[in-house]
Amino acid sequence: MNENVFKKLHTAVNIISFGMLTVYLVYMLSVYREFPQQVGIHYGDDNEFDVYGSKWLAFFPFMAGFGLAWIFTLAQIAVGKIKRIGKKFSEEDDRFIRMTFFAALDAMKLFWAVFYTIWAHCVIYQTRMFTFGLPIREFQTLPLLIIIVAFLAVDSKVRMKKSNKYIIIAEIIFIVVIVSAKIIINNF
Repeated sequence: MNENVFKKLHTAVNIISFGMLTVYLVYMLSVYREFPQQVGIHYGDDNEFDVYGSKWLAFFPFMAGFGLAWIFTLAQIAVGKIKRIGKKFSEEDDRFIRMTFFAALDAMKLFWAVFYTIWAHCVIYQTRMFTFGLPIREFQTLPLLIIIVAFLAVDSKVRMKKSNKYIIIAEIIFIVVIVSAKIIINNF
């Protein structure tokens, strides 16, 4: 991918992530005085409120959303400051790993910003949590797919030079283990 396009996507993700949280925070501040003293603030496995508390706790989705967005942004700054990821990697591999890591952090930032914006919307309107038809606990595990895909992309790029056969077998075993663990977790 062209680095200019990549930088533009990175900028767009930052604007969208921080922008939607900010817009909802401003809206929350405008309707806050109309809230009852006790509001639903946390959702259980059935996507319904399971915790009610003081209305000031309705700001929790914003604290968590902005906090995670800043953590991912600081992680990207830290990755950008690293001079070389590894001595055994070529400059092309180093750039690929860095861009993959940036893309994964951007995807995580955008995912969690959307999640906490939806949560804030549902708290403001005191409605059931909307998670695209998935139970909330399963919806929250979706970022693991981002990490797995980023890991496999880097692994394939860097190690493919050594031996295709062993890499493909390892990736298949890795995917089978992850899917099996997910199935086992969902059944218990």
